[in-house]
Amino acid sequence: MKVLITGGTGFVGQQLIRKLLQIGITPVVLSRHIQKAQDLLGELPDYYAWDALSGPPPQEAFESVTAIVNLMGEGVAEKRWTATQRKRMWDSRVTGTRHLVQGALTFAPKLDVFISASAIGYYDHEGPGDRDEQSPSATHFMAKLCQAWETESMAINNQKTIRDVRLRIGVVVGAGGGAIDKMKYPYLLGMGGPLGNGNQWMNWIHRDDLVDIMVASLQDKKYSGVYNAVSPGNVTNATFSGVLASLLHRPNLFKVSRFVLKLMLGEMAAVVLDGAKVVPDRLNAAGFTFKYTQLTPALKEALHIKFIAHLNQEVACERFYAQQWLQQNQKDVFAFFSEAQNLEKITPPFVSFKITHQSTPDIQSGTLFDYRLKIRGIPIRWRTEILDWNPLTSFVDTQLRGPYKVWHHTHRFYTFGNGTLCEDEVYFALPAVPIFAKLAMIIVKRDVKKIFDFRKKVIDDVLGKPEIVPKK
Repeated sequence: MKVLITGGTGFVGQQLIRKLLQIGITPVVLSRHIQKAQDLLGELPDYYAWDALSGPPPQEAFESVTAIVNLMGEGVAEKRWTATQRKRMWDSRVTGTRHLVQGALTFAPKLDVFISASAIGYYDHEGPGDRDEQSPSATHFMAKLCQAWETESMAINNQKTIRDVRLRIGVVVGAGGGAIDKMKYPYLLGMGGPLGNGNQWMNWIHRDDLVDIMVASLQDKKYSGVYNAVSPGNVTNATFSGVLASLLHRPNLFKVSRFVLKLMLGEMAAVVLDGAKVVPDRLNAAGFTFKYTQLTPALKEALHIKFIAHLNQEVACERFYAQQWLQQNQKDVFAFFSEAQNLEKITPPFVSFKITHQSTPDIQSGTLFDYRLKIRGIPIRWRTEILDWNPLTSFVDTQLRGPYKVWHHTHRFYTFGNGTLCEDEVYFALPAVPIFAKLAMIIVKRDVKKIFDFRKKVIDDVLGKPEIVPKK
């Protein structure tokens, strides 16, 4: 399967592409800026340049494509809704989707499914009662935009041979971006609080669930038509604000009045002030299982709050993610990481890394490692435990003693094409020393990136740097 994606560099698009790669599906990314997209998404997707307003995408982008996921669109909450901004929002969604559909109908004879984003702004949010997929649309700008957007995507099914899936998406939360990245800053400054009276519903969905809905729609032919992409765990804005403030250990006292929001945001204020309860009835009927049905776990993930077993506590961490494709099979790649001495080879010299003890002859769950290293020239002793050891697919190591409060490193391995996709996900935190920790973290994040850049280069050299495009 090859899946063509618009909006692939966005918050949702990035995670969708990672998921597709993990399950062996080739993403085809359309972007105005190919180099920027490639720097962000890596070498495995196919890339084609396209300006959505100029006409249909190039014919070669549709070669062997059997599915399309349409996520493009000017950010709704990025700027005040001036006449110019409304036009950008309209053109990027409506005109862009029209051109995409024209290209698909002309150049993609094998197309099976077309999935397009929409928004719960489609509905009238004033008045009581739940909003399911059968609820009528409203007449304000956002509703008209969603109607026109969906109308253009529905044109793909003019011959009734292509499944048309439209996802009316709520507020998306998740790590590394999205709504929480914007919402948390007033709280971190001690100035957070509910919006308006706080009684409006916050119809949220975790990014992982949204991506899983898209993947299910790609793979399962029963998905067709409109779905409300919101968690069943809806809460009011007051409750959402309270949970966010609690997790950030900040007050929740500064309500923002409707009058002030309308002055600040203009017409866009209605998006955050008016919120009826939107329910995912059709997803429930389809048997979709949400990973996040409760707000607190969803926000913990979005804020990088990790439970650390040996500390028996939750810790707010920084998160580092890296991805690498190797032109070796999964068995050989995992075997390389199964040799503890290889850790010394892939660690940069400035760390002076040396293994001094390994508790079991072969690595397994529970194996302990003692290391000697230097950080900024200071000698450090470090003890790590292998928490999970799953040959060929993954392992996790966590620091028991060392310079960090938390160092929790998950390694994952997937077969992709004729090679192996490797992922590193690290949660790390420094000891809570006032002022020092925040200043030191700036340096630490830079050092972590240097360490993984070095690792990537050495692993490429040892296991064979790919010189050809991987078979897809």
